[in-house]
Amino acid sequence: MSKLPILLLLTFFALATPSISQTLVDNNNRPNKLRVFIDGCDRRDGGCDMDFIRTEITAVDFYLDNQTADVFVLINNNRSGGGGRQYQLLFIGQQNIHAGRSDTLYVNTKQTDTDFEVRERLTRFIKLGLAPYVAKTLAGENIEINMKSGTGIIDDEVTETYDPWNYWVFNLGGDANIEVEELSRDINLGGNFNINRITDVWKISLNGRVDERLRRTIQKVPRVDDNGNPVLGEDGNQIIDNVENSFDVSEFGFSHQLVKSISPQWSYGYDMAGRQNTRLNYQFQTSVRPAIEYNFFPESVQNSRFLRANYGIEVRNNRYVEETISGVLDETRVLHSLRVSLGLNQRWGNLEVGYRIRNYLDDFSSWSTGLNVSAEVRVTGNFSFFVRAEGNYVKDQIYLAAGDFTEQDILSGRVTLPSAYTVDSRFGFNYRFGSNLNNFVNRRFFGRANFVGND
Repeated sequence: MSKLPILLLLTFFALATPSISQTLVDNNNRPNKLRVFIDGCDRRDGGCDMDFIRTEITAVDFYLDNQTADVFVLINNNRSGGGGRQYQLLFIGQQNIHAGRSDTLYVNTKQTDTDFEVRERLTRFIKLGLAPYVAKTLAGENIEINMKSGTGIIDDEVTETYDPWNYWVFNLGGDANIEVEELSRDINLGGNFNINRITDVWKISLNGRVDERLRRTIQKVPRVDDNGNPVLGEDGNQIIDNVENSFDVSEFGFSHQLVKSISPQWSYGYDMAGRQNTRLNYQFQTSVRPAIEYNFFPESVQNSRFLRANYGIEVRNNRYVEETISGVLDETRVLHSLRVSLGLNQRWGNLEVGYRIRNYLDDFSSWSTGLNVSAEVRVTGNFSFFVRAEGNYVKDQIYLAAGDFTEQDILSGRVTLPSAYTVDSRFGFNYRFGSNLNNFVNRRFFGRANFVGND
Protein backbone atom coordinates (compact mmCIF):
# COMPACT_ATOMS: atom_id res chain seq x y z
CA MET A 1 0.00 0.00 0.00
CA SER A 2 2.93 2.36 0.62
CA LYS A 3 3.89 2.16 -3.05
CA LEU A 4 0.64 3.83 -4.26
CA PRO A 5 1.54 7.45 -3.27
CA ILE A 6 4.94 7.04 -4.93
CA LEU A 7 3.31 5.80 -8.15
CA LEU A 8 0.87 8.73 -8.13
CA LEU A 9 3.72 11.21 -7.60
CA LEU A 10 5.75 9.73 -10.47
CA THR A 11 2.68 9.84 -12.74
CA PHE A 12 2.14 13.53 -11.92
CA PHE A 13 5.73 14.48 -12.83
CA ALA A 14 5.53 12.42 -16.00
CA LEU A 15 2.42 14.28 -17.14
CA ALA A 16 3.69 17.68 -16.04
CA THR A 17 7.08 17.42 -17.77
CA PRO A 18 5.88 18.25 -21.32
CA SER A 19 4.11 21.43 -20.20
CA ILE A 20 7.13 22.59 -18.19
CA SER A 21 9.38 21.84 -21.13
CA GLN A 22 7.09 23.72 -23.50
CA THR A 23 7.10 26.74 -21.18
CA LEU A 24 10.89 26.78 -21.14
CA VAL A 25 11.02 26.52 -24.93
CA ASP A 26 8.58 29.41 -25.32
CA ASN A 27 10.52 31.48 -22.81
CA ASN A 28 13.82 30.84 -24.57
CA ASN A 29 12.41 31.66 -28.02
CA ARG A 30 10.60 34.86 -27.27
CA PRO A 31 10.35 37.27 -30.25
CA ASN A 32 12.09 40.62 -30.08
CA LYS A 33 8.93 42.64 -30.64
CA LEU A 34 5.21 42.05 -30.88
CA ARG A 35 3.78 42.38 -34.40
CA VAL A 36 0.54 44.42 -34.30
CA PHE A 37 -2.09 45.27 -36.91
CA ILE A 38 -4.69 47.95 -36.06
CA ASP A 39 -7.92 48.31 -38.02
CA GLY A 40 -10.54 51.01 -37.48
CA CYS A 41 -8.66 54.30 -37.27
CA ASP A 42 -8.85 55.03 -40.99
CA ARG A 43 -12.65 55.27 -40.93
CA ARG A 44 -13.13 56.99 -37.57
CA ASP A 45 -13.10 60.51 -36.25
CA GLY A 46 -10.00 62.56 -35.56
CA GLY A 47 -9.65 61.16 -32.05
CA CYS A 48 -8.30 57.87 -33.44
CA ASP A 49 -4.92 58.98 -34.79
CA MET A 50 -2.60 56.24 -36.08
CA ASP A 51 0.34 58.65 -36.32
CA PHE A 52 -0.05 59.45 -32.62
CA ILE A 53 -0.45 55.76 -31.70
CA ARG A 54 2.72 54.77 -33.58
CA THR A 55 4.62 57.63 -31.97
CA GLU A 56 3.50 56.78 -28.41
CA ILE A 57 3.85 52.98 -28.65
CA THR A 58 7.36 52.03 -29.76
CA ALA A 59 7.73 48.68 -27.99
CA VAL A 60 5.85 46.90 -30.81
CA ASP A 61 6.12 46.70 -34.59
CA PHE A 62 3.08 47.92 -36.50
CA TYR A 63 2.35 45.92 -39.64
CA LEU A 64 0.29 46.77 -42.71
CA ASP A 65 -0.52 43.12 -43.39
CA ASN A 66 -3.04 41.72 -40.93
CA GLN A 67 -2.16 38.09 -41.70
CA THR A 68 1.46 38.39 -40.53
CA ALA A 69 0.62 40.19 -37.27
CA ASP A 70 0.75 38.45 -33.90
CA VAL A 71 -2.16 40.52 -32.57
CA PHE A 72 -5.09 41.99 -34.51
CA VAL A 73 -6.59 45.10 -32.85
CA LEU A 74 -10.06 46.05 -34.12
CA ILE A 75 -11.44 49.46 -33.08
CA ASN A 76 -15.20 50.00 -33.25
CA ASN A 77 -17.14 52.96 -31.93
CA ASN A 78 -20.68 54.10 -31.45
CA ARG A 79 -22.36 57.34 -30.41
CA SER A 80 -23.14 57.36 -26.69
CA GLY A 81 -25.32 59.48 -24.45
CA GLY A 82 -24.30 63.09 -24.03
CA GLY A 83 -22.90 63.25 -27.57
CA GLY A 84 -19.68 61.37 -26.78
CA ARG A 85 -18.47 58.04 -28.11
CA GLN A 86 -17.80 54.58 -26.77
CA TYR A 87 -14.83 52.85 -28.37
CA GLN A 88 -14.65 49.07 -28.33
CA LEU A 89 -11.11 47.66 -28.55
CA LEU A 90 -10.90 44.00 -29.58
CA PHE A 91 -7.48 42.37 -29.08
CA ILE A 92 -7.26 39.08 -31.02
CA GLY A 93 -4.19 36.85 -30.86
CA GLN A 94 -3.33 35.27 -34.21
CA GLN A 95 0.21 33.89 -34.30
CA ASN A 96 2.49 31.65 -32.25
CA ILE A 97 1.91 31.68 -28.48
CA HIS A 98 -0.74 34.41 -28.83
CA ALA A 99 -3.06 32.35 -31.03
CA GLY A 100 -6.49 31.89 -29.48
CA ARG A 101 -6.10 34.63 -26.91
CA SER A 102 -8.55 37.56 -27.03
CA ASP A 103 -9.67 40.45 -24.88
CA THR A 104 -12.05 43.42 -25.08
CA LEU A 105 -11.75 46.89 -23.56
CA TYR A 106 -14.17 49.83 -23.66
CA VAL A 107 -13.22 53.51 -23.73
CA ASN A 108 -15.86 56.17 -23.04
CA THR A 109 -15.36 59.78 -24.13
CA LYS A 110 -17.43 62.91 -23.56
CA GLN A 111 -18.92 65.20 -26.18
CA THR A 112 -16.76 68.05 -24.89
CA ASP A 113 -13.48 66.09 -25.28
CA THR A 114 -11.14 67.42 -27.93
CA ASP A 115 -9.45 65.15 -30.47
CA PHE A 116 -6.26 65.55 -28.43
CA GLU A 117 -7.95 64.29 -25.26
CA VAL A 118 -9.67 61.43 -27.08
CA ARG A 119 -6.52 60.17 -28.77
CA GLU A 120 -4.54 60.25 -25.51
CA ARG A 121 -7.20 58.28 -23.67
CA LEU A 122 -7.64 55.83 -26.55
CA THR A 123 -3.89 55.27 -26.88
CA ARG A 124 -3.58 54.65 -23.13
CA PHE A 125 -6.15 51.85 -23.32
CA ILE A 126 -4.44 50.36 -26.37
CA LYS A 127 -1.27 50.21 -24.28
CA LEU A 128 -3.17 48.44 -21.48
CA GLY A 129 -4.62 45.91 -23.90
CA LEU A 130 -1.26 45.15 -25.54
CA ALA A 131 0.62 44.85 -22.22
CA PRO A 132 -0.02 41.09 -21.66
CA TYR A 133 1.16 40.34 -25.20
CA VAL A 134 4.25 42.58 -24.98
CA ALA A 135 5.17 40.89 -21.69
CA LYS A 136 6.00 37.73 -23.68
CA THR A 137 8.57 39.50 -25.90
CA LEU A 138 12.16 40.54 -25.28
CA ALA A 139 11.10 44.19 -25.65
CA GLY A 140 8.89 43.70 -22.59
CA GLU A 141 11.97 43.54 -20.38
CA ASN A 142 12.55 47.26 -20.90
CA ILE A 143 8.94 48.32 -20.25
CA GLU A 144 8.06 50.18 -17.06
CA ILE A 145 4.44 50.04 -15.90
CA ASN A 146 3.15 52.61 -13.44
CA MET A 147 0.27 51.11 -11.46
CA LYS A 148 -0.53 54.32 -9.57
CA SER A 149 -4.00 55.72 -10.21
CA GLY A 150 -4.18 59.45 -10.81
CA THR A 151 -6.75 61.89 -9.48
CA GLY A 152 -8.03 62.37 -13.03
CA ILE A 153 -9.92 59.06 -12.88
CA ILE A 154 -11.82 60.16 -9.78
CA ASP A 155 -12.54 63.55 -11.37
CA ASP A 156 -13.94 61.86 -14.49
CA GLU A 157 -16.24 59.70 -12.42
CA VAL A 158 -17.54 62.70 -10.49
CA THR A 159 -18.08 64.68 -13.70
CA GLU A 160 -20.02 61.85 -15.32
CA THR A 161 -22.14 61.28 -12.21
CA TYR A 162 -23.20 64.91 -11.85
CA ASP A 163 -24.18 66.56 -15.12
CA PRO A 164 -25.49 70.15 -14.80
CA TRP A 165 -26.97 69.88 -18.32
CA ASN A 166 -28.91 66.72 -17.40
CA TYR A 167 -27.48 64.95 -20.52
CA TRP A 168 -28.84 67.54 -22.97
CA VAL A 169 -26.49 68.29 -25.88
CA PHE A 170 -26.82 71.22 -28.33
CA ASN A 171 -25.09 71.57 -31.71
CA LEU A 172 -25.19 74.39 -34.26
CA GLY A 173 -23.56 74.32 -37.68
CA GLY A 174 -23.42 76.05 -41.03
CA ASP A 175 -21.76 75.62 -44.40
CA ALA A 176 -21.44 77.39 -47.72
CA ASN A 177 -20.16 76.52 -51.17
CA ILE A 178 -19.55 78.91 -54.06
CA GLU A 179 -18.62 77.81 -57.58
CA VAL A 180 -18.01 80.38 -60.29
CA GLU A 181 -17.35 79.64 -63.95
CA GLU A 182 -17.44 81.80 -67.04
CA LEU A 183 -21.07 81.02 -67.87
CA SER A 184 -22.48 79.85 -64.56
CA ARG A 185 -22.48 80.54 -60.85
CA ASP A 186 -23.62 78.28 -58.01
CA ILE A 187 -24.11 79.42 -54.44
CA ASN A 188 -25.08 76.77 -51.87
CA LEU A 189 -25.87 77.84 -48.32
CA GLY A 190 -26.76 75.51 -45.47
CA GLY A 191 -27.33 75.50 -41.76
CA ASN A 192 -28.33 72.92 -39.18
CA PHE A 193 -29.01 72.41 -35.50
CA ASN A 194 -29.23 69.33 -33.33
CA ILE A 195 -30.55 68.89 -29.78
CA ASN A 196 -30.52 65.49 -28.13
CA ARG A 197 -30.62 63.69 -24.82
CA ILE A 198 -29.53 60.05 -24.68
CA THR A 199 -29.64 57.78 -21.64
CA ASP A 200 -30.00 54.02 -21.17
CA VAL A 201 -33.79 54.34 -21.12
CA TRP A 202 -34.68 57.42 -23.20
CA LYS A 203 -33.51 58.85 -26.52
CA ILE A 204 -34.76 62.33 -27.45
CA SER A 205 -33.58 64.29 -30.48
CA LEU A 206 -34.58 67.35 -32.47
CA ASN A 207 -32.86 68.23 -35.75
CA GLY A 208 -33.24 70.97 -38.31
CA ARG A 209 -31.64 71.70 -41.67
CA VAL A 210 -31.88 74.56 -44.20
CA ASP A 211 -30.37 74.45 -47.71
CA GLU A 212 -30.59 77.13 -50.37
CA ARG A 213 -29.20 76.71 -53.87
CA LEU A 214 -28.91 79.80 -56.06
CA ARG A 215 -27.88 79.05 -59.62
CA ARG A 216 -27.34 81.46 -62.50
CA THR A 217 -26.44 80.38 -66.03
CA ILE A 218 -25.75 82.31 -69.21
CA GLN A 219 -26.66 80.79 -72.57
CA LYS A 220 -25.22 81.88 -75.88
CA VAL A 221 -28.29 82.10 -78.16
CA PRO A 222 -28.00 83.10 -81.84
CA ARG A 223 -30.45 85.91 -82.66
CA VAL A 224 -33.10 85.24 -85.34
CA ASP A 225 -36.00 87.27 -86.71
CA ASP A 226 -39.68 86.34 -86.72
CA ASN A 227 -39.16 84.19 -89.79
CA GLY A 228 -36.30 82.26 -88.24
CA ASN A 229 -33.62 83.96 -90.31
CA PRO A 230 -30.30 84.92 -88.71
CA VAL A 231 -29.92 88.54 -87.65
CA LEU A 232 -26.54 89.81 -88.75
CA GLY A 233 -24.42 92.48 -87.17
CA GLU A 234 -22.37 95.24 -88.79
CA ASP A 235 -19.50 92.82 -89.27
CA GLY A 236 -21.74 90.44 -91.21
CA ASN A 237 -21.76 87.75 -88.49
CA GLN A 238 -24.86 86.52 -86.73
CA ILE A 239 -25.55 88.34 -83.48
CA ILE A 240 -25.18 86.17 -80.33
CA ASP A 241 -27.26 87.15 -77.31
CA ASN A 242 -26.48 86.29 -73.71
CA VAL A 243 -29.62 84.86 -72.09
CA GLU A 244 -29.48 84.72 -68.30
CA ASN A 245 -31.41 82.05 -66.36
CA SER A 246 -31.74 82.10 -62.59
CA PHE A 247 -32.96 79.23 -60.41
CA ASP A 248 -33.63 79.05 -56.71
CA VAL A 249 -33.96 75.56 -55.22
CA SER A 250 -34.74 75.66 -51.51
CA GLU A 251 -35.03 72.87 -48.99
CA PHE A 252 -35.57 72.96 -45.26
CA GLY A 253 -36.87 70.57 -42.69
CA PHE A 254 -36.92 69.39 -39.12
CA SER A 255 -37.27 66.06 -37.36
CA HIS A 256 -38.03 64.95 -33.83
CA GLN A 257 -37.59 61.50 -32.33
CA LEU A 258 -38.57 60.04 -28.98
CA VAL A 259 -37.61 56.45 -28.10
CA LYS A 260 -38.06 54.49 -24.86
CA SER A 261 -36.28 51.22 -24.14
CA ILE A 262 -38.49 48.68 -22.39
CA SER A 263 -35.98 45.78 -22.41
CA PRO A 264 -32.49 45.06 -23.81
CA GLN A 265 -34.18 44.02 -27.09
CA TRP A 266 -37.49 45.94 -27.28
CA SER A 267 -38.11 49.66 -27.66
CA TYR A 268 -40.89 51.89 -28.91
CA GLY A 269 -41.32 55.52 -29.86
CA TYR A 270 -42.15 57.86 -32.70
CA ASP A 271 -40.63 60.04 -35.40
CA MET A 272 -42.02 63.43 -36.44
CA ALA A 273 -40.79 65.42 -39.43
CA GLY A 274 -41.57 68.39 -41.59
CA ARG A 275 -39.88 69.58 -44.76
CA GLN A 276 -40.05 71.78 -47.83
CA ASN A 277 -38.49 70.42 -51.00
CA THR A 278 -39.33 72.20 -54.23
CA ARG A 279 -37.48 69.61 -56.30
CA LEU A 280 -39.90 66.95 -55.04
CA ASN A 281 -42.84 69.36 -55.41
CA TYR A 282 -43.38 69.68 -51.65
CA GLN A 283 -44.42 73.13 -50.52
CA PHE A 284 -44.49 71.52 -47.10
CA GLN A 285 -44.82 67.96 -45.83
CA THR A 286 -45.50 66.91 -42.23
CA SER A 287 -45.45 63.35 -40.92
CA VAL A 288 -45.64 61.35 -37.71
CA ARG A 289 -44.62 57.68 -37.42
CA PRO A 290 -45.12 55.67 -34.20
CA ALA A 291 -43.07 52.48 -34.32
CA ILE A 292 -41.74 49.51 -32.36
CA GLU A 293 -38.28 47.99 -32.76
CA TYR A 294 -36.61 44.71 -31.83
CA ASN A 295 -32.83 44.25 -31.46
CA PHE A 296 -31.77 40.67 -32.10
CA PHE A 297 -28.35 41.19 -30.46
CA PRO A 298 -27.90 42.51 -26.91
CA GLU A 299 -26.74 46.09 -26.44
CA SER A 300 -23.40 44.90 -25.05
CA VAL A 301 -22.23 43.86 -28.54
CA GLN A 302 -23.83 46.65 -30.61
CA ASN A 303 -20.41 48.08 -31.48
CA SER A 304 -19.45 44.80 -33.17
CA ARG A 305 -22.77 43.72 -34.63
CA PHE A 306 -26.44 44.65 -34.65
CA LEU A 307 -29.61 43.42 -36.30
CA ARG A 308 -32.74 45.53 -35.88
CA ALA A 309 -36.28 45.25 -37.21
CA ASN A 310 -38.50 48.33 -37.05
CA TYR A 311 -42.20 48.51 -37.95
CA GLY A 312 -44.29 51.66 -37.93
CA ILE A 313 -47.43 53.35 -39.26
CA GLU A 314 -46.98 56.84 -40.70
CA VAL A 315 -49.46 59.64 -41.34
CA ARG A 316 -48.39 62.23 -43.93
CA ASN A 317 -49.89 65.54 -44.96
CA ASN A 318 -48.55 66.86 -48.29
CA ARG A 319 -49.05 70.38 -49.61
CA TYR A 320 -47.66 70.64 -53.13
CA VAL A 321 -46.10 73.50 -55.07
CA GLU A 322 -47.85 72.45 -58.27
CA GLU A 323 -50.81 70.19 -58.91
CA THR A 324 -49.76 66.54 -58.96
CA ILE A 325 -50.44 63.92 -61.63
CA SER A 326 -53.41 62.88 -59.46
CA GLY A 327 -54.83 66.41 -59.66
CA VAL A 328 -54.39 67.41 -55.99
CA LEU A 329 -52.65 70.25 -54.20
CA ASP A 330 -53.20 69.01 -50.65
CA GLU A 331 -53.70 65.48 -49.32
CA THR A 332 -53.28 63.33 -46.20
CA ARG A 333 -52.18 59.72 -46.66
CA VAL A 334 -51.44 56.81 -44.30
CA LEU A 335 -48.73 54.24 -44.97
CA HIS A 336 -46.89 51.55 -43.05
CA SER A 337 -43.29 50.43 -43.38
CA LEU A 338 -40.84 47.77 -42.24
CA ARG A 339 -37.15 48.53 -41.90
CA VAL A 340 -34.44 45.96 -41.18
CA SER A 341 -30.77 46.83 -40.69
CA LEU A 342 -27.72 44.62 -40.13
CA GLY A 343 -24.25 45.81 -39.20
CA LEU A 344 -21.03 43.84 -38.63
CA ASN A 345 -17.53 45.02 -37.70
CA GLN A 346 -15.21 42.04 -37.82
CA ARG A 347 -11.58 41.16 -38.56
CA TRP A 348 -12.35 40.61 -42.24
CA GLY A 349 -13.86 44.10 -42.60
CA ASN A 350 -17.23 45.74 -42.03
CA LEU A 351 -20.66 45.29 -43.53
CA GLU A 352 -23.89 47.26 -43.27
CA VAL A 353 -27.11 46.15 -44.96
CA GLY A 354 -30.47 47.88 -44.84
CA TYR A 355 -33.82 46.87 -46.29
CA ARG A 356 -37.09 48.81 -46.43
CA ILE A 357 -40.57 48.16 -47.76
CA ARG A 358 -43.58 50.44 -47.49
CA ASN A 359 -46.98 51.04 -49.07
CA TYR A 360 -50.01 53.30 -48.68
CA LEU A 361 -52.83 51.65 -46.77
CA ASP A 362 -55.54 53.14 -48.99
CA ASP A 363 -53.84 51.94 -52.19
CA PHE A 364 -51.72 48.79 -52.03
CA SER A 365 -50.62 49.29 -55.62
CA SER A 366 -48.71 52.38 -54.45
CA TRP A 367 -45.59 50.98 -52.80
CA SER A 368 -41.79 50.95 -52.89
CA THR A 369 -38.97 48.78 -51.62
CA GLY A 370 -35.24 49.30 -51.38
CA LEU A 371 -31.97 47.67 -50.38
CA ASN A 372 -28.66 49.30 -49.54
CA VAL A 373 -25.32 47.63 -48.91
CA SER A 374 -22.04 49.09 -47.71
CA ALA A 375 -19.08 46.76 -47.30
CA GLU A 376 -15.33 46.87 -46.95
CA VAL A 377 -13.75 43.44 -47.19
CA ARG A 378 -10.12 42.51 -46.66
CA VAL A 379 -9.54 39.65 -49.09
CA THR A 380 -5.89 39.12 -48.15
CA GLY A 381 -3.42 41.02 -46.04
CA ASN A 382 -2.63 43.40 -48.90
CA PHE A 383 -5.79 43.42 -51.01
CA SER A 384 -9.18 44.81 -50.05
CA PHE A 385 -12.22 46.13 -51.84
CA PHE A 386 -15.23 48.25 -50.94
CA VAL A 387 -18.69 48.62 -52.36
CA ARG A 388 -21.60 50.92 -51.61
CA ALA A 389 -24.81 50.35 -53.47
CA GLU A 390 -28.46 51.30 -53.10
CA GLY A 391 -31.39 50.27 -55.22
CA ASN A 392 -35.07 51.19 -54.96
CA TYR A 393 -38.06 49.94 -56.87
CA VAL A 394 -40.49 52.85 -56.89
CA LYS A 395 -44.23 52.75 -57.48
CA ASP A 396 -45.34 55.53 -55.13
CA GLN A 397 -44.23 58.81 -56.72
CA ILE A 398 -47.48 60.53 -55.77
CA TYR A 399 -45.68 63.89 -55.53
CA LEU A 400 -44.85 64.21 -59.25
CA ALA A 401 -46.06 67.50 -60.70
CA ALA A 402 -48.34 67.49 -63.71
CA GLY A 403 -47.57 69.47 -66.86
CA ASP A 404 -44.62 70.00 -69.15
CA PHE A 405 -41.24 71.25 -68.01
CA THR A 406 -38.52 73.05 -69.85
CA GLU A 407 -35.06 71.66 -70.46
CA GLN A 408 -33.68 74.18 -67.99
CA ASP A 409 -36.07 72.93 -65.27
CA ILE A 410 -34.75 69.40 -65.73
CA LEU A 411 -31.06 70.27 -66.03
CA SER A 412 -31.17 72.52 -62.97
CA GLY A 413 -32.67 69.76 -60.83
CA ARG A 414 -35.72 71.86 -60.05
CA VAL A 415 -38.11 69.02 -60.82
CA THR A 416 -38.14 65.23 -60.49
CA LEU A 417 -39.00 63.01 -63.43
CA PRO A 418 -41.05 59.79 -63.25
CA SER A 419 -38.92 56.70 -62.63
CA ALA A 420 -39.63 53.03 -61.92
CA TYR A 421 -36.35 52.53 -60.09
CA THR A 422 -33.30 54.32 -58.76
CA VAL A 423 -29.80 52.87 -58.45
CA ASP A 424 -26.73 54.44 -56.90
CA SER A 425 -23.44 52.61 -56.51
CA ARG A 426 -19.76 53.05 -55.92
CA PHE A 427 -17.04 50.45 -55.65
CA GLY A 428 -13.27 50.12 -55.75
CA PHE A 429 -10.30 48.19 -54.49
CA ASN A 430 -6.96 48.76 -52.86
CA TYR A 431 -3.78 46.73 -53.21
CA ARG A 432 -0.51 47.38 -51.53
CA PHE A 433 2.90 45.73 -51.72
CA GLY A 434 6.36 46.31 -50.32
CA SER A 435 7.39 46.58 -46.70
CA ASN A 436 4.85 45.57 -44.09
CA LEU A 437 6.40 47.64 -41.31
CA ASN A 438 4.48 50.77 -40.43
CA ASN A 439 6.38 52.16 -37.46
CA PHE A 440 7.50 55.57 -38.67
CA VAL A 441 5.70 58.90 -38.74
CA ASN A 442 6.82 61.67 -41.10
CA ARG A 443 4.37 64.48 -41.84
CA ARG A 444 6.70 66.79 -43.77
CA PHE A 445 5.05 68.40 -46.79
CA PHE A 446 1.81 66.74 -45.71
CA GLY A 447 -1.16 67.36 -48.02
CA ARG A 448 -1.67 70.34 -50.31
CA ALA A 449 -2.11 73.07 -47.70
CA ASN A 450 -5.87 72.38 -47.71
CA PHE A 451 -6.17 73.97 -51.14
CA VAL A 452 -9.53 73.24 -52.78
CA GLY A 453 -9.66 73.31 -56.55
CA ASN A 454 -8.02 71.94 -59.66
CA ASP A 455 -4.26 71.71 -60.13
